[in-house]
Amino acid sequence: MQSVHQIIRYSIKNATFYLLVVIVLIMFSCRTTRHISTEKVRIMGAGRLYTLVTENYLPYNSISIKFYVNIKFDDVERSISGTLRIRKDSLIWISITPALGIEMARIQFTPDSIMFMNKLKDEYFKKSYDYFDNKFQTDLSFNDLQAIFSNEIFLYSETDEEHNEKINADNKEKGFFRKTFIPSTDSNMYVLKTHRKHKIKKYIKKNKTTDLIVETLHITPDIFKISKVAINDYGEKRTLNIQYFDFIDVNSKAMPSKINIDINTAEKHLTTEIKYNKITVNSDVSFPFKIPDKYKRID
Repeated sequence: MQSVHQIIRYSIKNATFYLLVVIVLIMFSCRTTRHISTEKVRIMGAGRLYTLVTENYLPYNSISIKFYVNIKFDDVERSISGTLRIRKDSLIWISITPALGIEMARIQFTPDSIMFMNKLKDEYFKKSYDYFDNKFQTDLSFNDLQAIFSNEIFLYSETDEEHNEKINADNKEKGFFRKTFIPSTDSNMYVLKTHRKHKIKKYIKKNKTTDLIVETLHITPDIFKISKVAINDYGEKRTLNIQYFDFIDVNSKAMPSKINIDINTAEKHLTTEIKYNKITVNSDVSFPFKIPDKYKRID
């Protein structure tokens, strides 16, 4: 039977989208559960929705989280725990501890590079985001990852097929989101979507889905938090779904205390369930990542 180390290493090197799952080990914990309205909502403009969601982001300079996550990768199931720390806009740091308190690996993300240190095999690598974009078609930037960790809006695709133009996915201006996302509703949820339904059907009918990526955000009313992110990459035949559950109070802001992630590609299926044991906001935390001289650099 494969070890936890073998499963994680294999996944990082071979599974499309698995980089996302390895690092999506976050959300925020407290004690008071937020109750969600079940009443139907009326449509609201994309710009107004964007403003309300951003006003309800958790403000922080640093975060430290102890986590527990169960991973199912095809027919293999494993559980790991560890610590995740974020220094806002500059550094994401993860320590993975599978069992018995023995640290197995560390991962570090900066705005321009990714580093992985395998403490069981005395190995490490350092790569740019372009490397992972080209090898795994992840198309995830540092800003995307930080947004996912903190339950914020992010834009996966860098092409606006709706307007046939390239876009800056890191643009955070209200007008940009008003232009990029189309508002609608789904019963008691607000919805922001990058494509209209009839446009998607048109692309599919004409078999022009090679570059079509559709992103859909479901937003919970009252607290205006993202409850679901759905990304459908038609060209690569892969989907990513992130669902946030059990909203609770953290420093007077609503945050999810549970995340389910489902990833499907043409060849692989991966699901995760993430729970949080302890969360500390704006504490004085360190981000150690010194590579010993004896470690071997791998490609």
